[in-house]
Amino acid sequence: MLANASISSSPSHDNPRHRLLYLRLPYSVNGTSDSDPRQRTMLRLRVPNDNKLPDDGSLLAGFRASLRAFLLAHKHRRRGYNNVAGVMSDLAGYLGRPRRRRRFPSCAVVGNSGILLGSGRGPQIDAHDFVIRLNNAPVAGFARDVGTRTSLTLAHSFVLHRCAVPSAATTPGCACHPNGRAAPLAMYVSRPEHLLHVLACNATSTPAAPFRLLLTDARLDALCARVAKYYSLRRFVAATGEPASVWTRRRDGRDPYFHYSSGLQAVVMALGVCDRVSMFGFGKKAGVKHHYHTNRSKETEVHDYEAEYQFYGDLQARPEAVPFLGEAPGFVLPPVKLYW
Repeated sequence: MLANASISSSPSHDNPRHRLLYLRLPYSVNGTSDSDPRQRTMLRLRVPNDNKLPDDGSLLAGFRASLRAFLLAHKHRRRGYNNVAGVMSDLAGYLGRPRRRRRFPSCAVVGNSGILLGSGRGPQIDAHDFVIRLNNAPVAGFARDVGTRTSLTLAHSFVLHRCAVPSAATTPGCACHPNGRAAPLAMYVSRPEHLLHVLACNATSTPAAPFRLLLTDARLDALCARVAKYYSLRRFVAATGEPASVWTRRRDGRDPYFHYSSGLQAVVMALGVCDRVSMFGFGKKAGVKHHYHTNRSKETEVHDYEAEYQFYGDLQARPEAVPFLGEAPGFVLPPVKLYW
């Protein structure tokens, strides 16, 4: 459907230095998009009204090219995800690791659980060679418990949406790197229309304010989905005694739909590029906030966190029981330590 999208812009009435960019789709009536001339707005973005940003036609061409590449990669993502060893070994190149030394000696994957508050884990986290953080969680004000180093931030594209909307017009390269622009942002595209944010932020970037973004490999996305679904199905069957088909009817393609968390994807990524993986902030406790940096206490229904905790437990205590990853010829799971 997004292939039929249009892009248009108009000057901002409240600030002549800005323009409003609209991504619109035609309404579909009786299955045909041309039976109603109206359009619905999928996305609105305030951008600079200057020559730094391409015109509407060039932006539309760039968006369609990005969309085609994204859809093609995800259409064929199952072609290679059974070759787990290949997917995992390719991650080193994805992160720009020199060939002569493809893996990092030690990695810390820092979750966002409120269980980190008061932990004093910051220095221990910073002592790792590579530190992965999630969804732009801040370190300022929390250094004692979460550390300060950031080598990579993994986020879903709603995070980019939330930071680009208020900053695309005022901040070169958008204000989407709260822990410093030296560390790239690796993004899972959860909504393809968010690719327009990528184009806008990249167009306004400068050498002094780069927009460093990596899109996750579609094969890695598929592998993470496979792992998450396996553990969720297993937990459901063990807890309810119902057949797996009942889980499928309740969760697959439903609202809220089922999806792995950013944390799980970060952990799987670390398994592919690290000789030793430490996990922090992936636990929970009664009375503890869901995120250390917000007041949110409720978990989202999209993720099956309990099932993911079982996966992490297997990685630490029973790596031979981990499906898909542990079965890959030539790929050896690195030791994993949970610090919660």
